[in-house]
Amino acid sequence: MKQSILTTLILVAVLTTGPACNRQKKESGSSVQQPPDTTIATTEQLSKNLHDKLMSSFNPNWEVEEPAPTDYPAYYGGSFINNNGKFVVCVIGNPAQHRPEIASILGTDDFLTESCTYSYREMMQIMDRIDQFLSNSSIPANHPFLTCFAGASADVFENRVVVRLTEMNDAAIQSFKRDVSNSPAVKFEKGEVPVM
Repeated sequence: MKQSILTTLILVAVLTTGPACNRQKKESGSSVQQPPDTTIATTEQLSKNLHDKLMSSFNPNWEVEEPAPTDYPAYYGGSFINNNGKFVVCVIGNPAQHRPEIASILGTDDFLTESCTYSYREMMQIMDRIDQFLSNSSIPANHPFLTCFAGASADVFENRVVVRLTEMNDAAIQSFKRDVSNSPAVKFEKGEVPVM
């Protein structure tokens, strides 16, 4: 049971965090005219290249191994490609403070920055604690959190670790906070266990 949950967690984390930079931000409902699709496609490709360059600066082997939480700078909150295909880097606090450093890494100033609250490092440390908890064979299978756990992921758009529970159960939430992490970076929501 725990091995299945651990496998599910890893799959959900890979599917959510890996393509996070390829996802587009939710529609804002504005009537701002979008650039032509070919312009967006070209911009998106440039943005994907910038994403790869940034990730390589954190860990040159990031494509084949999950970087350690400490590989990410303390100011980095994640990155994504917006609806216009532009590369956006989330930065803790004042984005202008770290923009020159990011521009130096990327070799260009052609990117956007956005302020966020939680670092990607902190989110990955929480994900590691979840992983350690799930792989701990001394935790009983009927633990309140385990019985409701449906998955977890570091969500760049939410700037939170989203923990999904099959039912929003106070006992499951409180046991998670007690036994795994009481970080305000964790957000709980209802979800289903992914079908393999």
